[in-house]
Formats: sequence, structure tokens, C-alpha cells
Amino acid sequence: MPVGPIERAVDLLARVADEPGDATVATLASDAGLPTSTAYRLLAALERHGLVQRDAGSTVSLGTRVVALGRAAEASLQERLVGPAAPTMERLVREQGETAILTAPCGIEAIVLHTVEAEHTVRLSYAVYRRAPMHLGASGKIVAAWLEPGERERLIGAAGDPGLEATLEQIRRRGWVLTSGELDPDVSAVAAPVRDGRGRILAGLSLAGPTARMADAGFEQTAAAVCEAASTIEAALAARDQ
Repeated sequence: MPVGPIERAVDLLARVADEPGDATVATLASDAGLPTSTAYRLLAALERHGLVQRDAGSTVSLGTRVVALGRAAEASLQERLVGPAAPTMERLVREQGETAILTAPCGIEAIVLHTVEAEHTVRLSYAVYRRAPMHLGASGKIVAAWLEPGERERLIGAAGDPGLEATLEQIRRRGWVLTSGELDPDVSAVAAPVRDGRGRILAGLSLAGPTARMADAGFEQTAAAVCEAASTIEAALAARDQ
């Protein structure tokens, strides 16, 4: 897939976010595999729009406009996705006794949008906006399986896993995914997709807990409950949009 100036600029912006306070134009250019002159030009354009700022020592940091955009995005996600999903997630946790997680695609990563924790003394806790590689863990894999073809191709290339394409196709056929220990040791999770009316992925709904406890409950039974909850969220979203 051809990489144009917009993709390069977005990549630089993401790298600035991942290296707060330590990024320089030279290091960003090197990490992105760009000529320094190209990085300067792209960063200057981002700076004009308030998305990055440079100090006298050439250190690059996120600009204040990112804060405004982030707040607006958070409010939008709360209204159109998290709010409608939260009641169903709470019911799922009450019935299944494990932690429910709502994730969404974020480039080639999956980002946590909302969690509802179980009441067990030993339970999982995930920070909102935690990011993880999309090809690892149930909450990421379920989102990856329903990416548009171009985005899925980009993820597979970045993951460097020749078997990932077949794995994602298998997940699509089954409709849910189970993983154990891919992100956190001794943790298993079951996830199902939350899609819009056109079948496009909006988020992934997963239920996660200690592997031994999840196994005792029965993975197939848990999968059925998660799939039903994901369908309920889809119906709530569709009703809201009518």
C-alpha cells in the first residue's frame, strides 16, 4: 500500500505521542525511516495546525490542539458507543462474574474505551485508553478480524506473523475468539465483535479473568454470553440511530 504525506505525518504525530518530552526531529526522522528534511517539513505543517510544538532545543511535543481534539473525541465516544454499551456490560459482569472490556481499533493497536470490573477479590483491572498490539489478546484480535481489507493487510505486515491472516479468517467464521496468556500471564479472555448496520467493526466486547476460573465456568458458555451481549449492544446502537 503506497504511503503518502498524510500517512507519514500521522506516523510522526503518533511517534511524538509515544516519546513525550524526548523526541527530536532527528530521532523522529530516524525512527520513521524518513530523510530529516522530510520530517522537518511534515512537522512544520503539523505545528502550523497546533498539533505539535517545538522548543528552542528542537525537542518536539504534542500541541495544545491535540488536547481539544482528544476531549471532543472522548465526549463523542461516550455518547455514541460507551454510553449505550455500559448497561449491557454491567449485566454481563453480574451474570458471569468476570471483567468486561470494550475496545476499539487505534491504528494497528487496540485501545480500551471502557471496563466494568468483577467483584472477586482477585480480578482483572484495565486502565481506560490502555493500548496493546491488535494482533495479541482476544480484545484486539476480535477487532482485527473485522478490519477493512487494507487495514488488515497493514496490521498483518506490521505484526510479522505469516499465520495471522488465517487466524483472523478463522475468527470471522466462528464469530468469537478465545485467547490465553497472550497479553497477561494466566489470563484468558473471550471476545465478540460489535458492528454497525453495515457489518463494519465498531468495537470488541471481551470478558477476561484468571484462566483457571474461566475454564471452570466453561469457555463455550462464556462465549455464548459474550456474543449475546455484543448483539444486545448492536441493537441498542441501531435503536439510538433510528
